[in-house]
Amino acid sequence: MAKVDGPIFSVEARGKLADAVVYFPWKGRHIVRQWLKPTQPRSIKQGFVRVALYTIGKAISKILATAKGSAVDSELYKEATSSVPSGLNWNAWLCGGFVDRMGSAGSLVTGSFESVVDEYSSLGTDELSSWAIEGSALGLSDFAFSYGYTANIPAGLQLYAGAIAAYERSLGSFTTEPVSMGTEEIGAFADAFTEA
Repeated sequence: MAKVDGPIFSVEARGKLADAVVYFPWKGRHIVRQWLKPTQPRSIKQGFVRVALYTIGKAISKILATAKGSAVDSELYKEATSSVPSGLNWNAWLCGGFVDRMGSAGSLVTGSFESVVDEYSSLGTDELSSWAIEGSALGLSDFAFSYGYTANIPAGLQLYAGAIAAYERSLGSFTTEPVSMGTEEIGAFADAFTEA
């Protein structure tokens, strides 16, 4: 990567020139580098990683939407922002709790996401129904990927992923392992998205 002070005899340059070079600012400097065509290999492992991150991301986005949408922050938002180590974003740190559950030191493998899905699927009928109802009530919706893990990811599983993240990060009031939560605890966890 080349660093330039006055690219193309200008104060600043941005964008692609033909299919050869790209100009952009980075950390206050003007940078030029070779243009590389983006690729999306859509491998099986990439699909598993994306579906796992999308699953927890959808749950965390509901915490953020609730916190931004009301004068009073949600309990989950308050606990996450007060617990996050200095220098980290609260949402990335919380997401890391879910990813850590699936692999040592954040290494995600294909079987690890399936183990979370299997754990969720093994819950009792009342608990599965409660996760589904509460997830839908928060505005989470089912989705599926076309590669990697292609099965449907229901709203309840997305909320369950959020509970795993809160539990793994030891957020104050979430001390029950999600697989052991009863319907009342599931309802209380969902309420924590919207109540302070």
